[in-house]
Amino acid sequence: MNDDGVYARAYARALYGAATARHEEASVTLDILALELQWNGSPELRSFCRSHLRGSPSDHAQTVADLWGETFTPTIISFLAMLAQHDQLSLIPHVLQQYQKLDDRAKKRSDVRMSFACEPEEEQINRIRQLVTDACGPIMKVSVRIDPALIAGVRFTFNDQRVDASLAGRITRLRYGLSKPMQPEKAAS
Repeated sequence: MNDDGVYARAYARALYGAATARHEEASVTLDILALELQWNGSPELRSFCRSHLRGSPSDHAQTVADLWGETFTPTIISFLAMLAQHDQLSLIPHVLQQYQKLDDRAKKRSDVRMSFACEPEEEQINRIRQLVTDACGPIMKVSVRIDPALIAGVRFTFNDQRVDASLAGRITRLRYGLSKPMQPEKAAS
């Protein structure tokens, strides 16, 4: 994992911890979603956050206060000011993603991503949904996509686990198994 990912996870944990300690999880989560919309909808904001700010760290914090002002909760404004002071506003999208993962885990929501070789039937999607529900609980976010490279079958991930029931995955596993040298003593037993 690169440094940005490590920092983003650490910042997200700190932000989630602050929100939890202040009993502001719901309002901070709403702010996170609003900030994500701003980030995705404004090339100017992305450009500003990716540029190096001039002046002292306190000037950077003031810039954040001027930019976002009363838009967000004080927890988010303080957090953004801290990122600005360390010249790390470019980490915003990564921190938002990590924060949402923490929030999903805390609320026992499973993130399920399904890839099918061809257009799936609703029954196939429901079957995978039921498997994940049985393993992790009933609440989940689901995304479905088509990936012809799978040849046939499905590959899905939920939370941090991956299940590959595709023909492409099976061929890869077979190729890997055939590339390992044969051990006669294990084959005889």
